[in-house]
This record gives sequence, C-alpha cells and structure tokens, in this order.
Amino acid sequence: MIKGILFDFDGTLSNRKQAAYNMYRQCIAQMRSDLDPHSIDFENLVQFCMVADQYGVVQKDYVWKRLKDKHIPDLDVQKWTDYWYANFNAIQIPSDGAEETLIRLRKEYRLGILSNGAYESQLAKVKKLGFDRLVDEVIICGQYGINKPDERIFAIAAEKLGLACSEIAMVGDMFFTDIFGAQKAGMMPVWYTGNENVISDYPVRRVRTFGEIYDLFHGEDSE
Repeated sequence: MIKGILFDFDGTLSNRKQAAYNMYRQCIAQMRSDLDPHSIDFENLVQFCMVADQYGVVQKDYVWKRLKDKHIPDLDVQKWTDYWYANFNAIQIPSDGAEETLIRLRKEYRLGILSNGAYESQLAKVKKLGFDRLVDEVIICGQYGINKPDERIFAIAAEKLGLACSEIAMVGDMFFTDIFGAQKAGMMPVWYTGNENVISDYPVRRVRTFGEIYDLFHGEDSE
C-alpha cells in the first residue's frame, strides 16, 4: 500500500516550461533591444532558445553558445549564463493545482520533493513557491552528489520519509529520470505528462493534471 508520495519539482510541481519561456523573453529583450518583442523575429529567437534548452537538462552556456553561433555573434556567453542563474529562481511558476493537491494529499500521505540540480538553487526555487512548507522532506540531489535515475537517491528519499521504496510513489515528468529511476528503485512510478503529447508503449500510470493526481491517490489505484 502506498504511504508516501515523492514529487519532482521542475516540470512537475513547477511549470518550468512557462518560467523558462518568460526568462528567455526577458533575456532576448535585453540582447536585442532593437527588436519589437511582439515581432516574429523576436519570437523566433525565443523559440530557438526553448528548443536548445532541452527541458532544462543542459547547462545554460550551451544554449547561449548555440544562440551566439546561429543568431547573435557578439553575445557574451558568460554574462548571460550568470544572469540566468542569478534571476531564474525569482520567476518560478507553480503548475495548475499543485499547491491545492499537496495540501489535500498531505492529510493522507507522507510527502516529499525529489529534485535533480544544485542544492542552493533548487531549494531556492522550491521555497519561492512555498512548497517546502507543504511537504515533509525536500531532497535535492546536488546535496548528495547523486542524481536521478540513480537508485541510491531514491533509497535516500525513502529513508527520509521513513518508508520502504515499495510504499512510495514517484510523480514526475521525465521518463529517463523520474519514471525509469523510480521503477528500478522499486517505487510506483506515475508519469505526469501535463499538456505534452508523449509517445510511449510502456505500461505506466499517466496523469495530465494535478486533479488526476489527487484522484489517483485518493482512490483505490494507490493501494
């Protein structure tokens, strides 16, 4: 029986894609102040960055190097990399229904956040949305030098919750970190797809909204 639930942060509890889009617009507006922010040329640069961003998996200097090579030859890669990391934490956006769902589920389950990334920056993002106050444990992989999908970080998270891996569900948006890692660790994986039209033949529980997440764990499927 499931007694605890772990949530990924970026792209699951947070609407990382919208936050990144807003941040790229903010950066491009300064890089190319000559462009009308409502123009297709401006939007083309933003969308180029969104594709290069790869859901936040790559470091930002990779994105800026691509932009420099293809569109803005005089771009200062280090300057804008520093700018991103200094400002992105402040523009976090929660996923629709995330806060309400955590509040409701905490009455029935032990809750935790399990997130890849650097400890200080990830914790700052979690605190920006106030989600640290709604869960029992916040586990940032950077603190341990182990990232998802390594089974060891899931074991650490289980220990923090005081539960066995078999008693925990992991909700996340990334198959190769959240779903694969949780399955290998012996947890129940739940793939949060949001608005993405994901394609996979693998039989795994999928949810598109936080309302569906609540219904899943409030009903018989969690047993």
